[in-house]
Amino acid sequence: MLACIDVEVSPYPNSFFAPEITHNKKCYEFFRSYYPLYQADYKSDYTTDFNDINIEEWTGYFKNAVAEKDLKYILYSSRLGEIDTLIFSIKKPGYPISNKLKNNSVLKIVDTRSALDFLYYAGFAKRCETYSTYVQQWWGDEEKNKANNPRNDKASMAKLEEGGIKQIGNASSDFVRQRYAFQVLRLYFMGRDYDKCTEFYTSQKTILEATDNSIKYRSMGYLAGATNKKGDLVTANYLYSVIYGQSDYMKEACYFSFKPQEEKDFAQTLAMAKNIREKTVLWQMLGFYKDPFRAMKEIYALDPKSDMLDLLLTRAVNTEEEKFLNQTDLNEETPQASVSDIDGDTINTNLVNFIRSVADKGNTAKPYEWDLATGYLDWAKGNNDFQKYLDKTKAEAGKDNAINALVQDEVRLIMLLDKLRHGKASDKNFEDGIVPELKWLAEDKHDTAFRKGFAYAYVMDNLSNKYAIAGNEVLAACFKHDLPYNGDINSTLLSSIITLMDKNYKTPLESYALTEFHYTRFDLIEMEAVDLLYHFKFDDALVKLNDDQGAGTEYLNADPFVIHINDNHDSDAAIKNKTEYSKKEFIQKMIELEKKAAKNSKSSAEDYFMLANGYYNMSYFGNSRILYETKATHMSEAGFDYGGFSDTVSAFMSCQKAQDYYDKAMNLSTDPEFKAMCCFMCAKCEQNYFFCHKPKNYKGDFKSGKYFSELKADYTSTKYYQEIIQECGYFATYTAAKRAPQK
Repeated sequence: MLACIDVEVSPYPNSFFAPEITHNKKCYEFFRSYYPLYQADYKSDYTTDFNDINIEEWTGYFKNAVAEKDLKYILYSSRLGEIDTLIFSIKKPGYPISNKLKNNSVLKIVDTRSALDFLYYAGFAKRCETYSTYVQQWWGDEEKNKANNPRNDKASMAKLEEGGIKQIGNASSDFVRQRYAFQVLRLYFMGRDYDKCTEFYTSQKTILEATDNSIKYRSMGYLAGATNKKGDLVTANYLYSVIYGQSDYMKEACYFSFKPQEEKDFAQTLAMAKNIREKTVLWQMLGFYKDPFRAMKEIYALDPKSDMLDLLLTRAVNTEEEKFLNQTDLNEETPQASVSDIDGDTINTNLVNFIRSVADKGNTAKPYEWDLATGYLDWAKGNNDFQKYLDKTKAEAGKDNAINALVQDEVRLIMLLDKLRHGKASDKNFEDGIVPELKWLAEDKHDTAFRKGFAYAYVMDNLSNKYAIAGNEVLAACFKHDLPYNGDINSTLLSSIITLMDKNYKTPLESYALTEFHYTRFDLIEMEAVDLLYHFKFDDALVKLNDDQGAGTEYLNADPFVIHINDNHDSDAAIKNKTEYSKKEFIQKMIELEKKAAKNSKSSAEDYFMLANGYYNMSYFGNSRILYETKATHMSEAGFDYGGFSDTVSAFMSCQKAQDYYDKAMNLSTDPEFKAMCCFMCAKCEQNYFFCHKPKNYKGDFKSGKYFSELKADYTSTKYYQEIIQECGYFATYTAAKRAPQK
């Protein structure tokens, strides 16, 4: 049973070498992969695997005189009664039959004997399905599964086996006789009677192997399975290898079933091989499980032109890549740092020497594969003569258009990687020469097998690291696609990137780098303005927004100058006819309020309060925290970490400025209700500071402070005090006051 896996991610580790360069489609399922198979449709059961080939073979039996849809209906959809009706209709012209069945093309066969043989067999096969294709529920109740398992009905299975053996003698062709024998053989296996299974195969071997089709190899598969169940692993492995080597439809099953245990049993299996071909197949299968290098050497010694070499060569190269390429997860959008190192010292030197020796002899069926593998591994190890092997690859692959495109892409990629390895940042020849290659990699159409995703990410990461080391933070950021983020906006870097964007003459590499960068000039200006905003430099932020006509025009979700006892962003956003502010208008209003509040008179208490509301609502806790959002700055990165607050708390998380102005407003006012409101808002700011800095071992949801105490001491007689008790659970708990029932 295959394990449950997520097949939506890449099926292979980080790699440049596409095994599809073999263009040997018989190998594709067995290329190096994270998963049991490289390309496969993982299913809950495999009972329909042979439906297509079965229809194809029956179509051949009727020499295309019966439509595929009619064969498919009879074999996989019809009821037993319908098959009987078709039989009676052939044997008794005029027998009543529905229009649906009357139009089935099997009734138009001139050779009625072949049609009847097919229908009798179809009915028999359908009766066997109950037992032969039963799939037990994986996670069902064991006793219930056992009770529902039809294979426990030995008497019914035995009756079918007897009937099938009789029908072998009644059928008029080897094709149909073979299929009856297959059904009986499968019933013996499914009934766990492995002795009878092997004995029956031996007695019916001539019939089971009479026609070289899927049934022949499926039958051999049940023989191998029964042999394995009886403990003869040596013979079973030999049978699996024979089937693997001759039947494409059975390759997958044999791949999973072939299980050599020790050197001794494999040697015994190998001794059973009847010819060189069978030996090369066995060596390839061993190479899957243990040692592809050894297997390649053995196959090459037996037959240098063997097609069994293709798969092992690509698996060997891909296995080496897992060692010398950093396997850190990469994404085309955001390559991670330091993945571009190649550790050539980890590469198996003996393997490289063998592949090179084969390439030098040039006596394989596909010399270009060996030259490409040699050129690639030599490059990875730092051997300087890799180029001559790539030149040979280009010449050899160019002779065959069917394989040329992917192979030429592989060669060009290795040359690009070499340019990156030796190129120096700011060297004009390097920079001008690399740009066409970058455009080719990113923009040209490539074979679908070409591993462009990792190649692109690797190249971008390599360039980013190269320019970061050289001190060019601008190009480093562009090739990283993103901005380095550690909690603060790097305004100096943003200004430098904008300067590059505004530059009249750019080098080809600078122009290309900006196409890789994920931010526009507008985006950067907004980020700079936000940085200034959260350093409370409102005048400078406004000047920055004015640098771009569209900057700061996004409207806030709620009125940033209103406040409530409980913070509720959604409710504030849903208020009808609310005063709306854009980011720029908010900043202008804050500048205006600061100027008015600076007069420091009693008449400015309201202005201080409005100013405090603005400071509060632009924080994480307020209704306009969207002010912080840009294409690169987000709430979670500023201090909130989905399960609480991180240790690093930015200005975005701080309510200190708001608290200072609420405190000033409270001290300037003589209105008890207004003072109570200001005092409570100070308490909220105080609580928010606690939330951000709460010790991990602190038990409780809140911690009372100076302003809760002041509220209770000075404002119990106000109406607002009672409203706080009703709406704020923390304050109600602190005062131990009873709250009115909620309506």
